[in-house]
Amino acid sequence: MRLQYYVDEEGESVIGLWVPKRREYIDVTAQDEQLWSAMLPDGKKLRKEIETWISKGAPDGVPVDMKGLVVSSALHVQPNTIACLGKCYAAHAQEFSGDAQVSEPSLFLKATSSISSDLSYVLNPEGATKLDYEVELAVIIGDTLHRATEAEARRAILGYTLMCDYSERSYQLEHGGQWTKGKSYDTFAPFGPVLVTKDEIPDPDHLQLQLKVNGEIRQNASTSELIMPVAALVAYVSQFITLNPGDIVSTGTPGGVGMGMTPPRYLKEGDIVEFSCDNIGIVSQTVVQE
Repeated sequence: MRLQYYVDEEGESVIGLWVPKRREYIDVTAQDEQLWSAMLPDGKKLRKEIETWISKGAPDGVPVDMKGLVVSSALHVQPNTIACLGKCYAAHAQEFSGDAQVSEPSLFLKATSSISSDLSYVLNPEGATKLDYEVELAVIIGDTLHRATEAEARRAILGYTLMCDYSERSYQLEHGGQWTKGKSYDTFAPFGPVLVTKDEIPDPDHLQLQLKVNGEIRQNASTSELIMPVAALVAYVSQFITLNPGDIVSTGTPGGVGMGMTPPRYLKEGDIVEFSCDNIGIVSQTVVQE
């Protein structure tokens, strides 16, 4: 299943379910609870019913009325935890710390208040000068994981989306303490453009991620370059944090971030950031000065 989320002018959510035969999204907002149940591990019967309905072209389905809607976060429920991994690609580890030899990733949390409700823009905080980008594959958890094995983690994955882990590098690295203060400003966690259930992405370890700034390719790498398989990264996080349904594990970014360039090339007002994956889609955002 592929789910697109929108928000209207009153802040109310609208959910669209992609129907390939019709090549359009059907409004399934009223079936919110059933959709979530169908995506969980014990929802196989309900999921099969929905898939059969989709395969028939959703004959009684009504298309999403796009009037007044904007594309919103691709998360079906508000996560309790956004667990982010760093230095998961050798090229990024090299540009970030000068050492490409990484035995295990960094682990940090991103505040849930940073989730974007409107994917069309990202804020550059007032007075900030080092806004940076990081395209990442984000994993949506569908079952409780505590000190899980890789096989257990793989079974517990609900689906995937993209996140751009926006980072204000001066907040992150020049103000003491841990990384959270540079990672958690409002709009710094755009998830999208869609939630794709894992049955549509049977091999998350060979996905091509790309990020452009004003049309220029800055990041372009495969998840095959991760230091661990995707499920192993999820299992790794569960050794330190119990993950629950709806939680997110974001799997780190490849090389090519602005901080790693000589000289560094940070984002500025009016820049267009596009991050994408062929299996998931593309998000285009404009940098807006707060």
